[in-house]
Amino acid sequence: MSGSLPFLMSVPKTEYGSVMPRKPTTDELIQVLEDVNLGYLLSQFCGLDNTYEWSSVLSLGEQQRLAFARLLLSKPCLVLLDESTSALDEANEAYLYRQIEAAGITYMSVGHRSSLCRYHNRILRISAIDPNNTRCNWNIEIINQDTTMYNLSNQ
Repeated sequence: MSGSLPFLMSVPKTEYGSVMPRKPTTDELIQVLEDVNLGYLLSQFCGLDNTYEWSSVLSLGEQQRLAFARLLLSKPCLVLLDESTSALDEANEAYLYRQIEAAGITYMSVGHRSSLCRYHNRILRISAIDPNNTRCNWNIEIINQDTTMYNLSNQ
């Protein structure tokens, strides 16, 4: 993962003849770094345009927040977040989920942290396939914030 910060936060190209998204302005790039608690990178790495091997200089948590910056810039209708906050403390996790909710982005999360239940109202449980059983191996449950946290931590 090398390049400048604007390159790393660039919005992915669209497919199937869609209109190409516009390039974010410098002000938008600076703002989104602030929005994901990475504003300090601007002074630490002397602005936006220097090139680094980011996987060597950023912690995993910083890399995850940079991925959220890219998400906030691209503003998809739906996103699947796979272990997207595994290296973050719970305060940053909560803050980033509030950011994507405020942006109007619908999300689904995959992860092992019970704290993820706070940001969802349903949980999909998938179990191993039993070749001797024809019943489905998944179910969707409504999350009860009072009991689900306990149940998840005791499984």
